Formats: sequence, C-alpha cells, structure tokens
Amino acid sequence: MATVGVTATILAWPGCATRGNKDTEQSQIRYQLAVDYFRAQRSEAALDEIHKALEIDPENADAYDLLGLIALSQGAEYLRQAETSSCLKGTDAEAVRRDAAAKFKEAEQHLRRATSMRPAFAEAWNNLAVAALNLENYDEAAAAAANALKDVAYPSPEVARANLGWAEFHKKNLNAAWKALHEAVARTPGFCVGRYRLAKVYVERGQYDEAADEVDAVVSNPACPIQEAYLLAGMVHQRRKDLPGARGLFSRCVVIAPRACLAIECKRYAEMLQ
Repeated sequence: MATVGVTATILAWPGCATRGNKDTEQSQIRYQLAVDYFRAQRSEAALDEIHKALEIDPENADAYDLLGLIALSQGAEYLRQAETSSCLKGTDAEAVRRDAAAKFKEAEQHLRRATSMRPAFAEAWNNLAVAALNLENYDEAAAAAANALKDVAYPSPEVARANLGWAEFHKKNLNAAWKALHEAVARTPGFCVGRYRLAKVYVERGQYDEAADEVDAVVSNPACPIQEAYLLAGMVHQRRKDLPGARGLFSRCVVIAPRACLAIECKRYAEMLQ
C-alpha cells in the first residue's frame, strides 16, 4: 500500500474565516491553536482543539482539512512501523496495514467534507489525492489532484502535479504521467519526490538513460533521503551495465534504514551482483 507521497502533502493552512461572524472567528482561533499543536507534533491536543472549533462552527472547512492531515500522518506512521522501523511479516504486518488503511479512509472522509464545503479548497483537494493514492483509488486521486490545480493561486502546484502524475502512472497512462511529472520537476528542479516518480515513468517506458538522469539527481541530493530512490537507481545502473555503481547504490539503500523492507530488497539485488 505504501507510496512515496504521504509526506509530500502540503502542510499549509489558509487560516481565514469565510463568513465573518463571531462564531466563525472563535472557531478559527481554535483551529489556529490546533495548527500550532500539530506542527509541534502534539496530535491529541490538536484534535481536541479541532473538535472545539467544529462545535462552534460545524462548517469550518479548514478544521476538516486538518483532521484529514492528522489522519494522513497517523496512517503514514503505521506504514513506517510496518515497513521502515522494521519489516513486519504475516499477521502482524496485516494488522498494522489495516490500521493504516483505516486512517487513510478516515482522512479521505474528512477531506471530502472539506472540499464539499469549499469547492475551491486546493490544499484539501491535494491532501485528498494523497489519501486516495494510499488507498489505491487512482481515479479519485487523479481527479482530486486536477481539482487542486484549478486554483491558479495554489502555492505549490508541483506537489499536485506529482500526485496527478503518480495516479496516472498507476493507471498505466504513461504519457499523461510523464506530462504531469515533467512539468512538476521542470518548474521545481529540486523536487525530490517528483524526480523519483518521473524516473519510474522513464523506466516503465524503457528510457534508462533518462531515468538515470532523474534518479541520480535524487540520490546525489542530501535533502532527498528517499530509500526507494536508491533501490531504483541501483536497478537502473545495473540495467546500464554499471555494476560498481549499482553495488554502491544498493549498499547506500541499506544504510538509510537497515531494518526496512526495502533494505532486504536492496541486499537481495546486491547479492545478485556478486
């Protein structure tokens, strides 16, 4: 279930009331407190303030967006426990992944509520795309990301384009995936997740030189600690007959998170080069 993308969601909150009455203003004050708590990684305190905000103003779309973000972060944490902190197997893995899926479903429900209340809510649409990607609802993910991009004032369109491209990739629409992802990284060259995803598209199209250009830019950037990128880079270099380069990339993949499922995969590929 896990996809590179949960952490790519935009943690941005408009923080502005839309109806201008006293209750709305008080609800926004509670909401802003919730934002501060969430940024400080105090999710329980944030949830308490969100519920107070919604008691005051049940139509606070910002509050529902934040509820969705909190559920997304909780789902991502479950996946981290199952796949990165350690590589769980069997019934343990199934149980944790069920918990993650339940959180992504919860996020989806909150974010749908936010977008129904405010149809032009780009941040909530993009967050809904992330939830849908993790639930493997790729049609919904593509539609949500496209809705986010309708707002010309959206401050981080490259993230929505990356989510749109990733949804199209999983739908096997490689040309549409390339278009969205190429535009995302062309406008923001340091966008790690976008370049990794574009490299995946190039691999699927059999364009290994282009894939190497993209994924090498990710693994050479200290700000891009994406373990999946090292695995992909190693596979691309192996395909291009650069065995020493591939071996080094698989080794670096293991170092990033030695107990992760991906580390096991990287070790397996490295052993095949012996």
